[in-house]
Amino acid sequence: MTYAAITLAKVAPDYRDTALQNIMKIKQVSLSNGASRVRVAAMQSGSNVGQLMMVQFFDSMADAESVYDAFAEDPTYAETMQSGKFEITRRGLMKTHMEVGDFSSSEKLKYLSLTIGTANGPQLDAITKFANVLTANGAVTAAYGSVFVGDYADGKTHIFGATYPSLSAMQSAYDAVLEDGAAPQLYKVVSVQRRQLLRLLD
Repeated sequence: MTYAAITLAKVAPDYRDTALQNIMKIKQVSLSNGASRVRVAAMQSGSNVGQLMMVQFFDSMADAESVYDAFAEDPTYAETMQSGKFEITRRGLMKTHMEVGDFSSSEKLKYLSLTIGTANGPQLDAITKFANVLTANGAVTAAYGSVFVGDYADGKTHIFGATYPSLSAMQSAYDAVLEDGAAPQLYKVVSVQRRQLLRLLD
């Protein structure tokens, strides 16, 4: 089992370019101090359009602690937090139950679809089938986990994310899960609360 931290931040328009430069530096600090993988993205839908998101993956909670200890000592992180133009609006931690696809792919990934749902238990059989159909029909990677720290840590909220090289690839993948029956089967056991589209920036 691995872990993921999802951080959402609101940025003042006149600070956005600086914030992005700083976040890319902070990403490297994260990778150098324990994160196994980090992605940076911008919200393209929902009520938080324009906000920035960082998703960090860890092999253990000790690795997560090491990263956040490094952040506390990092001058770029401090500069960003103290700018008055960068506000973290939400952060949560999830236990990752499943990862499928080619995470080492050199293919340029442009989009992340992030779905939040509720269910009594992880429902791994239905989720795994759904993910396998997506990655066979356009998605490059998929990951799924349960929130255990943060606003959605209620024991029933789960997050599913998939990456795509294009919007047409995402459409092909979702058409496939509908035709295959994987989506209707999943929706019988998981109640989708929201699905957001993000543009990957790294």
